[in-house]
Amino acid sequence: MKNEQMVRQRLLTAALDLFVRKGYAATTVREIVAAAGVSKPTLYYYFTNKEGIYLEMMTRTFALFQGIVDQISDSHGPARERIIHFATMIFDSVLENIEVVRLIYAIFFGPPQGTPHFPHDHYFTTMLAVIANMAQEGMDAGEFRKVEVDDVAWTIVSSMNTIMEEQICHVPPRADRARLMSMLNLYLDGIAVGKRT
Repeated sequence: MKNEQMVRQRLLTAALDLFVRKGYAATTVREIVAAAGVSKPTLYYYFTNKEGIYLEMMTRTFALFQGIVDQISDSHGPARERIIHFATMIFDSVLENIEVVRLIYAIFFGPPQGTPHFPHDHYFTTMLAVIANMAQEGMDAGEFRKVEVDDVAWTIVSSMNTIMEEQICHVPPRADRARLMSMLNLYLDGIAVGKRT
């Protein structure tokens, strides 16, 4: 069983490297198996085809994201702390999975590459909903002023996206986790109860 997991992981790692460097469409099964050091039948056994490898990558990545969403949804405490915790958990996960995130951005924003459909926009939609829910809880608890909750969600998610994109596009990144926290605190100070409008 352990050997099977190692073979699967070698295929996933090789495919990810090739997808990021060459693009999904330009990568062949032959190149994937050569990089992984296995035969074509081995790839077909574990993933059926190139599309299967791609979907496995996307499913695993989304499961990590959903785990963070579930964890923050089950948490308690001040909304401000939970919002910052959520944003930094997402940031940390992006850093830990930077090559998959780079691929997702390339697929989502780049030209069509013939990838199987995967609902990448669900990440963004879910982040907006999670932040909006926490912001509303903060308003209901008297922690935040009554402002347009969608504005809060869009502002925070926009800050998160800017910092995440910085990790992908610039070496070294010009903004990091500390900058994200600073930006979020600046904004959350502005909507905190007792702050001047």
